[in-house]
Amino acid sequence: TSFWQRFRTRNQDKTQTEVVSIRSLFRYANTTELFYLVLGTIASIAFGICLPLALILFGDTADSFIDRAVNLCSLNFTSLTQQYCPSNVTLTSINFYTKISLCNLPKSNFTFISYHLKDHTNKQIIMLIIIACVNLISGYIRVILLEISAERQARTIRQILFQSILNKDIIFFDIHKTGELSLRLTNDVNKIHDGIGNKFGSVIEILITFMSCIIIGFIKGWKLSLVILAFAPIIFVTLAILFRIVTEMTVIELKAYGKAGTVAEEVISSIRTVLSYNGQEREIERSVLHY
Repeated sequence: TSFWQRFRTRNQDKTQTEVVSIRSLFRYANTTELFYLVLGTIASIAFGICLPLALILFGDTADSFIDRAVNLCSLNFTSLTQQYCPSNVTLTSINFYTKISLCNLPKSNFTFISYHLKDHTNKQIIMLIIIACVNLISGYIRVILLEISAERQARTIRQILFQSILNKDIIFFDIHKTGELSLRLTNDVNKIHDGIGNKFGSVIEILITFMSCIIIGFIKGWKLSLVILAFAPIIFVTLAILFRIVTEMTVIELKAYGKAGTVAEEVISSIRTVLSYNGQEREIERSVLHY
């Protein structure tokens, strides 16, 4: 109940949450970290393209089996055997493509698959293996480089924040308790680390995959793609609402943890006084109010 009360009264808080741009998130990055970021972004783009390409190849492989099966189902093997094949050859759906060369069958009168299934599928499998290798390598590069860049930037942010705290006036520490400040150095910076690290690469990957799938969909079948995109506004509105709720709840979470950390540090640092006055229950209730 207390959580939803805080959620409803969030607009009454005088402290406004500042929304920063993507460029501002990386303002503490140096040349090396920006280089890692660029390489990680390129790897994320390659990682996002791999899935649509793999789906195309998988669909072509499935079509190869379906086309051959449909083609064979339309033939009368008994009639073809009697008219065009020697007496020792019997055509069936199993041996048709291997025994057809023994028969005097005019292929111009029929629709046949011009390629050999095994050779065709082998090429597609090789392409799938190549895509899988690119996917593995690009995913590894993305995670490593973006995490290294994010960790280095988070270290810089912690150092700057710590120096800024030490340069504050004494009045600042009357308003902001030490427990809250210590949690700001850890939890808040960790949130920034997550946003500029692997999750940043995941966002790029999802966007590239989404755009690639739309392009491929319109190339393969634009009518069906238009029908599916008719539901896109509903999806976008739902995601926008979800993003707004998650953002606001994250702000509430960080503020609550900051206040709870202040209470925890006060109690632990003065645990003898709390025990001497038998104030455990009161401190527990005071701590629970902030979670």
